[in-house]
Amino acid sequence: MEFFTQEHVEVREVYKTTAQANHWLNSIDTTSLNKEMITFIEKMPYFFLATSSENGHTNVNFKGSEGKPCIKVLSPEKLIFADFSGNGILHSVGDMKSNPNVGMLVIDFAHDIRLKISGKAEIIDDSEVISQYLDIFETYDIKRLIEVSIEYVIPNCSNNISIVRKSLLKEGQLH
Repeated sequence: MEFFTQEHVEVREVYKTTAQANHWLNSIDTTSLNKEMITFIEKMPYFFLATSSENGHTNVNFKGSEGKPCIKVLSPEKLIFADFSGNGILHSVGDMKSNPNVGMLVIDFAHDIRLKISGKAEIIDDSEVISQYLDIFETYDIKRLIEVSIEYVIPNCSNNISIVRKSLLKEGQLH
């Protein structure tokens, strides 16, 4: 499957980034996670999830697990995370029902590392399947699981992540 559209190619040409993009796209495997990515993902206690409804309305949510790792990699092409109770609006889950395409941004603000993942989500609400993951996510409050089949993954440019860290340090919020 070709992940990029003709419009992606055209804007790279217009903004003269074709060679730069080709360098990255031709030098790394963007279809699966490597060992370093897996180690990074499985230690992170939060990430950002982007979804879109069938009619194109977009949504971004913070997903986290109170300091515990919140994503389990099942294979280099598949991962899973628990969907916990929030405000009950269920933006992400509702979007996934009509449009399974999701984006994940996993950021380590302390070490300036970003990883961008795109894939297709499957909602798992079968209690027997969920029970197999209770120990992995160290909780018994899992409402549903979201399994993502990875279509595209790339380390995202780390420029300017330090702005967030410096801002929080300046305000005394990070120690």
